[in-house]
Amino acid sequence: MPSGTPHAAPGLRLRGRESEQRMLTDALDGARAGQGAALLLCGGPGIGKTALLDHACEAARTPQVHRSRPPQEAMVLKGAMVLSSAGTEPESAMPFAGLQRLLRPVLDRIAELPAPQKAALEQALEAGHIAESDRFPLSIGVLRLLCLLGHSAPLLVCVDDAHLLDSASLDALAFAARRLGTDPVAMVFAARDDSPKPAVPGIPAVSLGPLPDAALSEVLGDAAPGGIAAGVRAELVRASHGNPLAARGFVAALSPDQLSGTRPLPRTLPLPQELRRAYAPRLEALPEPSRHLLLLAAADPDCGADQLVRAGGRPETTVGDLEPAENAGLVRIDGAQVVFTDPLLRTAVYQAAPVVRRRAAHARLARVVDPQREPSRYAGHRAAAAEGPDSDLAAELAAAADTAKELNGHAVASAALEQAAELTPIPRLRACRLSTAAQDAWLSGMPDRASELLERAEPDAVTPRQVGVLELIRGQIGLREGNAIDTADELLATAERLLPHDRELAVRSLMRAADAASFAGDPVRHAAAARRLAPLARDNDPPGMRLAFAYMEGCALSFAGDYAAAVGPLRRAADLAEEIDTPAELIWASIAGLRLGDAPLVHALSTRAVSVARRRGALAVVPQALEFLVYSEFWSGRFPSGIGNCMTGLRLARETSQPNCATHHLAALSLLAAIQGDAETCHERARAVAERSCENSLGLPIALSSWALALLELAQGDARGAFSRLRVLNHAGPGYGHPTMRLLTAPVFVEACVRTGEQGRAEVALGPYEAWAEATGSLSSLAVAERCRGLLAGSEEAADHFEEALRLHRACGDDDVERARTALLYGTTLRRNRFPGRAREHLREALETFEWIGARLWVEQARGELRAIGDPEPAAEEPGADDHGLTAQQHQIALLVAEGATNREVAAHMFISPRTVEHHLRGIFRKLNIRSRVDLARMFR
Repeated sequence: MPSGTPHAAPGLRLRGRESEQRMLTDALDGARAGQGAALLLCGGPGIGKTALLDHACEAARTPQVHRSRPPQEAMVLKGAMVLSSAGTEPESAMPFAGLQRLLRPVLDRIAELPAPQKAALEQALEAGHIAESDRFPLSIGVLRLLCLLGHSAPLLVCVDDAHLLDSASLDALAFAARRLGTDPVAMVFAARDDSPKPAVPGIPAVSLGPLPDAALSEVLGDAAPGGIAAGVRAELVRASHGNPLAARGFVAALSPDQLSGTRPLPRTLPLPQELRRAYAPRLEALPEPSRHLLLLAAADPDCGADQLVRAGGRPETTVGDLEPAENAGLVRIDGAQVVFTDPLLRTAVYQAAPVVRRRAAHARLARVVDPQREPSRYAGHRAAAAEGPDSDLAAELAAAADTAKELNGHAVASAALEQAAELTPIPRLRACRLSTAAQDAWLSGMPDRASELLERAEPDAVTPRQVGVLELIRGQIGLREGNAIDTADELLATAERLLPHDRELAVRSLMRAADAASFAGDPVRHAAAARRLAPLARDNDPPGMRLAFAYMEGCALSFAGDYAAAVGPLRRAADLAEEIDTPAELIWASIAGLRLGDAPLVHALSTRAVSVARRRGALAVVPQALEFLVYSEFWSGRFPSGIGNCMTGLRLARETSQPNCATHHLAALSLLAAIQGDAETCHERARAVAERSCENSLGLPIALSSWALALLELAQGDARGAFSRLRVLNHAGPGYGHPTMRLLTAPVFVEACVRTGEQGRAEVALGPYEAWAEATGSLSSLAVAERCRGLLAGSEEAADHFEEALRLHRACGDDDVERARTALLYGTTLRRNRFPGRAREHLREALETFEWIGARLWVEQARGELRAIGDPEPAAEEPGADDHGLTAQQHQIALLVAEGATNREVAAHMFISPRTVEHHLRGIFRKLNIRSRVDLARMFR
C-alpha cells in the first residue's frame, strides 16, 4: 500500500475472519476469470478492516497454479496487479487527492484513453478540479483505465479508510465499482460503519462484527509468543470486547510478569492510543452538554437516562442533550438505559477525561444513587470521587462491601473493600480491610489480585492474628496452585499461630491443611491435622463448624481403615449439610458422601455447592465443587453431563489460576477416556497429569490417572499391565498415590489378579473393600464386592455371588457402568462354564449399556463373548449414523470444531497438541468426505 496507509503487523495472522477471507478470495478468483466484483468492508476502529485488505493484496500478488490441466501440465500464472490507497484526514477536503494517490503508479497509461476522458482525468489529477460538465467523462475515464489495466493483468483495487477519502475521488471510484462487468477487476473498499449511509453505495457490503472469544484468544496468543496465563487471557478477552487491535494493545502495555500471571493486571487496562485517537473526532464533534452526559454514562453504565440528567447538575440539561450522540451512532437508548454502541467507546470516553472531571462525575452520580437500595454503586462513586484518606467514608464503604457481597458477589465486595482500604488512615484497620478484600478476590477467581492485596496488607499487619490471616489466605491459594505437601506444613504452622488468638480461623487453617494432605495422599499429615483439630470442638458450635469437625473425624478414621467407626461422623456431616448454605462446607459433605459410597448423595450435595458458589460469585469454588460432581456422573453413566461439567471445571480452573484443580479435572477426563476406550486420549491426559502431579506432590490426581490406565489396560486384555500398575500404586507414598484410591481401585486389582493367577493378592486387596462396603451399606459397593467374590469363587459358587451382585445393582439403580461390568464378567464366567443360554442374556445386557455410554473396548469384549457362543454379529451401522465412523476422540474434536473452536482452543480443552488436532481433523474430513470447517458445522448442526 502507499505510504501513509496503516498496515497490519508484518506476518500477522488473521483470526476469526474465515468467511470474509473467502469472500475476498472469491472476488479475486472472479477477477482472474474475467468477472468483475466490488465489495465494501464496514466496521468500527480496530476491528480488522485493514488486515483484511492487506490479506487481499498479498493473496492477489501471490502467483496462482492453473489446476484445470493434469498435474504434470499445471501452469503457474503470475500474480495480479494491485493498486491501493487510503483516505486521510488532512486530504479529505482536497478534491481528487485520493484518486491521485491511487493512480500514481499507472499515470503513464492515461494516455491510452479516448481524448475527452484523458483530458478530464489529467485535469482532475493535476489541477484538483474539473468543470461540472466533465464529471461524467472523468468517471468513465476512471472505469476505462481500470478495465484497461485489468486486461493486461488481473487487477485488485484496495481503498482503505474510504470514509476519509475526498468526496470527488470516492464518487469516481464508486461509479467504476458499480459498473464492473466482464472485466478482470476487483475493487475492495474499507470504511467505518458510523454513518447511516454506506461510504460506497450500490455495492455489496460486509459488516465486520466483534471476533468470537476463541479467535480473540488466538490473537492474544499471536501477540504474546511467550505465552499468557489462562486467567490473564480470559480477562483480556473480556476487556477487548472482540476488538483485535484492543487485544494487541493490551498485550503490548503489559509486562512479561503480568502476562504470565506472576504480577497482577492493572485495575484498569489502558486503551491503546490508536483507538483513542480513532474515537476522538466523533466525540469532539459533539456539543459540550452531550459530552458531559456521555462522561457520566461512561462512569456508570447502570445509570438510566433520567438519572443521568439529574446527575448532570445543570437546570438546562435534558434527555435531549443525548440526541446528537444518538444521531452520531455513539449511543442508543434501550428502555431507560443509555447503551454505548461500541463497549470500547465507553472506555475511551472515560479514559480521555482528566482525573478532575472523572472525580466530579462520580461525585454527581453518588448524589443520585440510593445508598440503601444500591450500596455498592453508591460507595463506589463516593470512593472514586474522594481526594484522600477519609475514615468515615472508608467505614461507609466497608459496610457497603458486606451488603454488596450478599447482593452482587465476592468480586464487587473485594473492589469496595480495596477502595475502603485506600481511604483508611489507620494502618491496622487498613491491613484488615485489605486481607478481607484479598479473600474475596480469591473466591471470585482472581488469585493474582488477591496476592497483590496480601502484599499491600503485609507492611501494616502488626498483630499475630493479622499475620496469621494473611498466611491462611496464602495457604488457600497455595492449595490450588502450589506444592500440596508444603502447603499442608505451612497451614499446620499457621493454625498454631492463630490458635491463641482466633479459634475459628485456626479450625479453618487445620481443615485446609487436611485438604492439602488429602490432595497429596498423605495420611500422616492428615492425621496430624485431625489430632490437633479434635480438642477444639465445642457443643455450641454453629452447624458449619460441627459439619467440619464431623467430616474431619470421619475422614481420619477412614484413612486409618476403621470404616465402621467412620460411618457415623460422615453421616453426621452429610446430614448437617441440610442446615448450611456455604460452598466449602457443601464440598466437604460431598466428599463425605463419596467416602460413604453414596453417589446420589454426592450428586445432590455437589450440585448444591456449584449452585451456591455461582450465586455468590465464588467463581474459584465452582471448579472445586465440579471435581466431585463428575465422580457421581461418570459411574452412573451420565456421560454427556459428566463431560460438560469436567470441561467446564477444567476451563474455570485454568481461568482462575488453579492448576492443581485443573490437574484433578484432567485426571477425571483420563478416566472418562479409559471408560470410553479412547486409548490415545487416555494416555495423553495421564502423561500430563503425571508431569504436573509430580511437580506439586498431587497424589490424588496421579492415583486417579493410574486407575484410568489400569482400567484401560484391563479393557485391552493386558491384565498383567493393570496388575503391575495397581501394585505399584498400592505401595506409592505421599505425592504419588492415595489411600482412598487404593481402596476404590481394589475391584480392578482383583480382576487383574484373577486373570494373572494372583488369587492370594486378590484376597488381600478385597478384604478392606468388603469391610468398607459392609460398613457403609452402599448397595453399589456391596454389589461390586459380590462380583469380586464371584471372580474368586469356584464354578459352582460363582453364580450365587454374581446373582446377588446383580440384585444389589438393580436395587441401587444408579450405577450403570458397574452393573454392566458385572453383567459382562458374569456372562463371561457362564460362557466359560458352558452355560451359553444364560450367558447370552447377561452379555446382551452389558453390550446394550456399553453401546449407550460409548465404551468401545468393552463393547468389543461383549461382542467377542457373544460370538464365542454363536450369537449373530449385530448389524453394522449404516453410513450417516450419529458417530459418522469416527473414533471417540475424533468425534469429540469434530463437535468442538463444529461449535466454532479453533485448533488451539480444541487442543487446550483436550490437553493435546494443536498438531495432533490438525492430524485428527484431516482424518475427520477424509472420513466424512468434506473439505472445510463450514461443512463440518453443517453436518453436526
